[in-house]
Amino acid sequence: MTQAIRLFLLACLTLCAALPAAAQQDRPGAAAGLFDPGQAQALPEGPLRVGVQPMPPFASRTKDGAHLGLAVDLWRLIAESEGLTFDLVALEPGGAEAALREGRVDLALPVIATEAREEAFDLTQPIYTATMGVAGHSDSRLWTVVTGFASLAFLRIILGLSLLLLIVGALIWLLERRRNGEQFHHGAAKGLGDGFWWAGVTLTTIGYGDKAPVTTAGRAVAMLWMLVGLAVSSILTATVVNLTGIDADLQLPEALADQTVGVVEGSSTQVYLQGAAAELAPFPDLPAALAALEADSVDSVAAATPALRSAIADRGAYDWTVTTSTLDPALVAFALPQGSPLREGLDRALLRLLSSESGWTLTERYMPEG
Repeated sequence: MTQAIRLFLLACLTLCAALPAAAQQDRPGAAAGLFDPGQAQALPEGPLRVGVQPMPPFASRTKDGAHLGLAVDLWRLIAESEGLTFDLVALEPGGAEAALREGRVDLALPVIATEAREEAFDLTQPIYTATMGVAGHSDSRLWTVVTGFASLAFLRIILGLSLLLLIVGALIWLLERRRNGEQFHHGAAKGLGDGFWWAGVTLTTIGYGDKAPVTTAGRAVAMLWMLVGLAVSSILTATVVNLTGIDADLQLPEALADQTVGVVEGSSTQVYLQGAAAELAPFPDLPAALAALEADSVDSVAAATPALRSAIADRGAYDWTVTTSTLDPALVAFALPQGSPLREGLDRALLRLLSSESGWTLTERYMPEG
């Protein structure tokens, strides 16, 4: 009888110890894998209120009210894996800070991390680093190439290269005309033409094989010319690229000199470009700036590259080009009230997700060009 009472009391104690943990697991919004017991206890009752402010391609809203974007999908993956329940709350552009201050949301996404925001709120690990891009008409790039080839500098290159080919061609003709008259004619006009042709095809390493030196001196000149040709080809390629702007990196602010550049008023891009040689034309939002570009009211539009590409895709302006840079980096993150119990758990979850294949795939979907 005593043994039975002891077993009953032990079972009761075990059940009492298990009840708090079971109750904690059943609490809406709690996730044992993401938060320690103290943090989970401090989570708000009921579903978490997640504020979403428009910032394509990180967050946007369809006509039927569905929320999309990299930040939204990352949050959904975290919530699903950790068993968090939540409601998405639509916010006006730039309304995240007010919603957090007024306690209308427990979490806001996405926001640009700044020193002032970090002082006012808790910010998570960045989910993406957006840098400055410049949009312009594709025909302007074509015109740059055309003007590069039509420039006086390019003409000088052609004349200099032609003179070099003529000198090398004359030398090989003088060495080969006696013993190799079939390939390098004795007459000066035809012979110099043969030498010029040979020098050109040897320089480009094409080597058609229709003309080849047979004398020892001629072969020595040929070998030396082939080695020199490697350096000449490299210099020529670099010079042409420099003149035409092909594959040239964006050099700011010099690349925007004497241009009228559309920017979003109050954006970090506007602050960054102040004092540059370009004339800045502020607009209330990015679509308005792109509309001005379409109307040729501005020469180009500068903004964060992801937002720029997303806005151009929405307009269907696929004939525009976006030149990227590493300048004016903006860290995109989630924002929470100061001291939020969500902070540490979210940081761990974001680090885990962004370093996984699913995180890479999701980022690639919204940022296909990096």
